[in-house]
Amino acid sequence: MAAQELAGSGTEEAGRADGSCGGILTMRWMTGLWILALGGCGMAVSDKPMLEPADIAGAPQFADGVWLMPDFDDASHCVVNTALPVSRWPDCATWAVHRDGQWFAREGNSGIATKAVPRAALVVSNGDIAIVQIESETSPAKDGVIDSMPYSFVAFHNKPAATAKLRSIGFWIVMCGKYEEGGTDNEGGKILVRFPGFDKKCRPASIRVLRDAAAASHTPQTLDLPRFHWVRETLD
Repeated sequence: MAAQELAGSGTEEAGRADGSCGGILTMRWMTGLWILALGGCGMAVSDKPMLEPADIAGAPQFADGVWLMPDFDDASHCVVNTALPVSRWPDCATWAVHRDGQWFAREGNSGIATKAVPRAALVVSNGDIAIVQIESETSPAKDGVIDSMPYSFVAFHNKPAATAKLRSIGFWIVMCGKYEEGGTDNEGGKILVRFPGFDKKCRPASIRVLRDAAAASHTPQTLDLPRFHWVRETLD
């Protein structure tokens, strides 16, 4: 990929007036609900991993046990009593297990059977703002389409740098720009103004560009961050 292809910032019209991305949106492990809830259009993506060994040296570590995602769907009324064994939780609960540096996702939509998540599919960086690089499955989706941009990113505050293992993080999606009003000529639509260093496909030119975008994506409007948090030592 040529450097000049990635250099500079630009603008792009939002896909729909309601802010949705239509067919562009891809479901990714652990981020599918985040993207749906927080908005998938304009998020930073990549066709290759961005984090190098130097970026992950001394990265924060997660406590072993069961971690619970927040319920983004107000209509689902997914109430989870974390004092109960996970086998008695409602199927709507979104959870994962961390054990000895390895994440395990639920196998299927119910029950407590788990499957290991490939370590390369979920990589955490160091830094005052930690970036989580998530790789989607490379196998074709149900419609036969392979994700050409399998890497997406979320971020969380890591300052001061965590010494104890993390038990809770407030996260946000790393965007490739910000939406601004498009003016009268755009019929009330919004324009995506890309951050410097992103191309039209929202790919960052470097890890520095990605880190700057992670910081810029956390605006005052997202101060009340959703939290991914530890809730139990064991499943049952």
